[in-house]
Amino acid sequence: MSSDFVFTIADTDKVTDLDNDKGGEMNPDFQFEADSDFAEIDEDSEGDEDELDEILKRRNATVDGEEDEEKDEEESSEEENDEEKKEKEEEEEGESDKEEEDAEPLDTVENDRTGFFADDEVATTVVPFQQMNLSRPLLKGITEAKYVNPTPIQNAVIPVGLLGKDIVAGAVTGSGKTAAYLIPILERLVYRPLKTPATRVVILAPTRELAVQVHEVGTLLGKFIGGLRFGLAVGGLNLRVQEQELRSKPDIVVATPGRFIDHVRNSPSFSCDQVEVLVLDEADRMLEEGFEAELTEILKLIPMKRQTMLFSATMNSNIQDLVKLSLKKPVRLMMDPPKQAASGLKQEFIRIRKQHEKSRPAILVQLLKKIGPKRRTIVFVAQKVKVHRLRVLLGLMGIKAGELHGALTQEQRMSNMRRFKSMDVSVLVCTDLAARGLDIANVECVINYELPLTFETYLHRIGRSARAGRTGTAISLVGEGTNERQVVKSAVQSAKQSTNDTSAKQTILGRKIDWDDVKKLDDIISQKQPEIDEVMEEVKAAKEMHNAEKELLRAENLVNHRQEIMSRPKRTWFEADRKEKKEKEKEKKGLSNTQKKKMDKGPWAYKKTKVDRKTTTKRGGNRMLMKSGARKARKINQ
Repeated sequence: MSSDFVFTIADTDKVTDLDNDKGGEMNPDFQFEADSDFAEIDEDSEGDEDELDEILKRRNATVDGEEDEEKDEEESSEEENDEEKKEKEEEEEGESDKEEEDAEPLDTVENDRTGFFADDEVATTVVPFQQMNLSRPLLKGITEAKYVNPTPIQNAVIPVGLLGKDIVAGAVTGSGKTAAYLIPILERLVYRPLKTPATRVVILAPTRELAVQVHEVGTLLGKFIGGLRFGLAVGGLNLRVQEQELRSKPDIVVATPGRFIDHVRNSPSFSCDQVEVLVLDEADRMLEEGFEAELTEILKLIPMKRQTMLFSATMNSNIQDLVKLSLKKPVRLMMDPPKQAASGLKQEFIRIRKQHEKSRPAILVQLLKKIGPKRRTIVFVAQKVKVHRLRVLLGLMGIKAGELHGALTQEQRMSNMRRFKSMDVSVLVCTDLAARGLDIANVECVINYELPLTFETYLHRIGRSARAGRTGTAISLVGEGTNERQVVKSAVQSAKQSTNDTSAKQTILGRKIDWDDVKKLDDIISQKQPEIDEVMEEVKAAKEMHNAEKELLRAENLVNHRQEIMSRPKRTWFEADRKEKKEKEKEKKGLSNTQKKKMDKGPWAYKKTKVDRKTTTKRGGNRMLMKSGARKARKINQ
């Protein structure tokens, strides 16, 4: 066996535990070969606070964490200090660095719709940003963002985008696609007419977090372009503030599909009549999350004469239909993304047998204490209920942690992300919401508390670390489930294939656990269970109180400003209109054409009475009045 690849699985039916202290006495079913470099893993190596933080503080939950920090500082070796100095001296590079330099070259995907796509214009050589004929303000922004060399997708997309052609690009998260479409857009806006403000670019993203991230990257790149303004339209943020921002006609609007339609329908003075560029970022994910009807509606609202850029990690039949509907003679720039981990990422697996399933929280606590509070760590959990409980547990065990999942408000999500990026908390416990689309710099470690169902999701998770050519570690707790074994097997095969095909070294190891220490932590956690339940109830009560205060404030507002509120135009909702239309279509089934027309017209708003008609009930009375009026008029004229 090659020293480049030190982990093998011979048969998934038999899996041996790593509980024993004899690292060499392992069944080959789950074997880690004892090479000189990879024999074992040394265990000794390595905003505003919300209501939960305040509750944990009152319970002195961070005392143990402070003691651990002191111990970590005392035990830190000279080698670790040197590494920290080196990291400080490194420039923080964005998503356009060299993460994808080892990726396969861009290639054209053949399509059965011959003649629909334009000829491919794929860049075969890497052209530096300085040689792309970009304006000086934009080059200053690229330098400010610390982008050095374009990634393969940027090298291909930017020249074609500058020509104003429609583009279909296959690119995964982390490949530098955000800058790939932003750079040609910003170059175009450098020469926009300043005297006539208008929204000229719309960028659609599937999630709020990704939209916020695109907004941040665009603001940084366009920092030196005079008068350039961005607008953000996503759910969860203040609607009135967004309306006011859109009323000023920002040059670029970054939005999620649902909120964009809401503003087009209901926000005064906002329209998309002058949109020149439309970007569909992660289009496959938008379709997966059920935005097909919204995208179709948006394509009707935006002018046909535009440049459209569509980015998708996969090219299935739904994406092909969307391409045909929204793009004209697009250039296809497809890059087959390598389904493998980054070369600088070390993957470690911890085998957990059935009798140790309940020890997962204790194992997690042990791992986080070993990693220490000076390294950013993301912990992935399957369910948001478990995420919240784990955060409470970690807080009581002296580990400051944040949480990220769909049950949080948008303000809470953004606050937790800011705290994690600023290292106010070093641990972020989250669901797969953060597994795709988020670019968080310098994440040193990823822990899979539970393995996902698919290898693709596993790659998205561990891809949060070892980005832009850096190094990182991914630690996964592997149970007895068939899906979990399959994910591990796929990881091994991928690493082996990568080692054989390229010079990139893939390291996969088995991590040994100190089960005596885990047992002690298990006992401590068991004792803390009543306290965890109390904290959960306290947080729940605080949340209910907060919601009650909001409802009270809303009621007071309605009483004090009733006239103003009632005078506002009624908001219309795309989803409600769509459901109403579907229900009406169901009702029409089996009706005659006359009945269908009558249903389409709907009921009369007002029925005239005898007084309104000013005539008798006799048939033709109205006609006789008209005739008599005409006779009188003729007599007067005579």
